[in-house]
Amino acid sequence: EHWAPYADIDQRNSRGDFVAVALWSMATLSPEGPETVARECLPAGTSLVQSVFLNHKRSNVDVSSTETDLINRIWDTSEDPDSIRQHIISDELLESYGSTIRSIDDNVDNSMSQPKVWWRTRLATRALFHPVSRENTRMISLAEKAWKKKASADGDNDMEDEHPAEDGRDETEDILADLSDAIARFKPVLLAAVARDADAYDSEATGKVDDDKLLMAGEVSILSEIGSLVSAWDSTAIFSLIECLMKNQIVSSLAVATWALCDNADESTNVSPQWWKVVSLAVNKAITDALTKVESCSTDLGGGIGMIIDDGGANDGVDSTEADVNRLDEALKAAVPILKYSLERACHLLSTTNSPKKIPIAAADLVEGMKRLSRAALFQLSSLALSPSPTLTLSNLQRGLMSIDADGEKLASACQAVECDGEQEKKLLQHVAFSVEKLF
Repeated sequence: EHWAPYADIDQRNSRGDFVAVALWSMATLSPEGPETVARECLPAGTSLVQSVFLNHKRSNVDVSSTETDLINRIWDTSEDPDSIRQHIISDELLESYGSTIRSIDDNVDNSMSQPKVWWRTRLATRALFHPVSRENTRMISLAEKAWKKKASADGDNDMEDEHPAEDGRDETEDILADLSDAIARFKPVLLAAVARDADAYDSEATGKVDDDKLLMAGEVSILSEIGSLVSAWDSTAIFSLIECLMKNQIVSSLAVATWALCDNADESTNVSPQWWKVVSLAVNKAITDALTKVESCSTDLGGGIGMIIDDGGANDGVDSTEADVNRLDEALKAAVPILKYSLERACHLLSTTNSPKKIPIAAADLVEGMKRLSRAALFQLSSLALSPSPTLTLSNLQRGLMSIDADGEKLASACQAVECDGEQEKKLLQHVAFSVEKLF
């Protein structure tokens, strides 16, 4: 009970975060999830169950008839993806469901990040990821029942009977595996929804629209919808789903970083404490894809047929070194834009913390996260692009970073260029600048 007051506070704090991470970690180790924690690990009547688990329950009232129909088409009748794709971009859907969504004219700041701009994308995402929402609701409902029963006078009796057989769940069901298959199958539906929403925004918006930024905003809307379905502390689920989306080329690595650092928000309080882990996953995917592309091009003569040439060792130590340098260059080109964006965004958020006394926990997350992300990116570059080469060393990595203005001095200058008024914010920015300069 010592921890309960810290977890109950709406404002984030280090003790509250600690107990949330601990309880969610315990829940993920049990097939029954939060129910086991509520029944066996916490005292009767504790408010920790409410503050850590029950606040993430989504009400069925939020599900519209249109969404229910789309869920049925995807998961119950297993309708052909092309048929669903045609439905999601149809004028009929616009008239029946889109009419309930305000037009872009109501978007006073003309922002492409507004949720209403991407109503088709968000609808399709919620329907496709319905098993996550359903399972989350089921397990939290069971946790709530166990919590209330334990708090009652006879709460310690017959707890094993608190497993309703009528919940309709298949015990052999593997949600993440099923979703992995479904994401690949219904990829055209999500991409069509993004394209249709982007086209609608482009046709109604005033002024010139950056197509790349517009499509990235659509990708971020997919990630935002998933983030609303999964607890920020359930890292296993969120990392697996993001990795699957990147693997199927539905969202880009830069879009993942943009979502993790809440690009459309002005306050650091909205950033997940695990943001750097998400961005690190994106950096790893970007590097891996770049190296795979290099290796594919090196064996493909244009017709899809690879050729092995035996030169008797005449070019040993020459061609291999050039190929290794090319691998490193491509890896840097893939990773550095994400790293630079993350650094600039984190520094911008730090400049807005406005706390003259105690360092806010969100600011601490940004400072420590940037240092950990930097170390993770260097490790990934070293292990994926340097280690396989017998000739390249860390000096090659340093020269590569300098060639694209991503060495320690340049990255530190980017931090120092951020303007802020508070003395504490200035010290935090200087600390980040010093750390990245030392690391890179």
